[in-house]
Amino acid sequence: MKYKALLKLEYQFPIWLLCEIAGVSRTAYYRYKKKPLKQRDAVEKIIIDLYHKSNKRAGYRSIKDLLWNKYNLVVNHKKVYRIMRENRLSSIVRKKYRVPKETRILKENLLARDFKTDLPGKKYVTDITYIPTRRTMAYLCVVIDLYNREPVIWNISDKQDKHLSLETIKELSKAVNLKGSVVHSDQGVHFTNTAYVELLETLEAEQSMSRKGNCWDIAPAESFFGHFKSETIHLRSKKLEDLNEARQITEEYMDYYINERPQRAHGRLPPSLYGAV
Repeated sequence: MKYKALLKLEYQFPIWLLCEIAGVSRTAYYRYKKKPLKQRDAVEKIIIDLYHKSNKRAGYRSIKDLLWNKYNLVVNHKKVYRIMRENRLSSIVRKKYRVPKETRILKENLLARDFKTDLPGKKYVTDITYIPTRRTMAYLCVVIDLYNREPVIWNISDKQDKHLSLETIKELSKAVNLKGSVVHSDQGVHFTNTAYVELLETLEAEQSMSRKGNCWDIAPAESFFGHFKSETIHLRSKKLEDLNEARQITEEYMDYYINERPQRAHGRLPPSLYGAV
């Protein structure tokens, strides 16, 4: 519509002024002017007809496909969009239903970076990291006992949802009694959702959270993931194939880390031997 208006006014006013007012470049205007009038008007008429025949449902992408399906016309989607915009044609878009965001429940930072404890099963940190594979992204959730920095429970999934953290805590509760224990995490949605908070309350565990955006408040988990990735994923020449291979290397590394890898903070003993000698 802008170009048609310019055509009517070009003999009354300077072209540069008209183009500036219309918000188009002179190059685009002259390109439009050079197009065969019949062809240009024919395509425009077909687009308008297709739009009205769809009862205003079709958008520019749908009309582009209809031009090919019905008339064997290859028309760039940008051109279809421009013609529809010039003729003030827009598809009737149904309103999208948005699932309301779940309320985040935040907890006090009970650990306050005190990552030491004299007894096992009293303080835990948990976090989630990603493991890239060729077929999907894998997500690893780990719970670490701060007594000896041992990863006591871990879980891998190809879905980054709250079920990953929930299932990990459920498995932990089957192995140990969490009553009175502190379970520390960051403020991610996996740990602030209602189901996760209520699960820890049911297990009578005390939930603790890092301050927002402060990785040092959960340093033991960050440190573990750093070692895990540098000593497994980053040593490989090729990306992992799939979720099963991610599980395989994780199991192998956990065995090595727990039973063999020396911890300087614990007299160069692996987690499984710390406190046993």
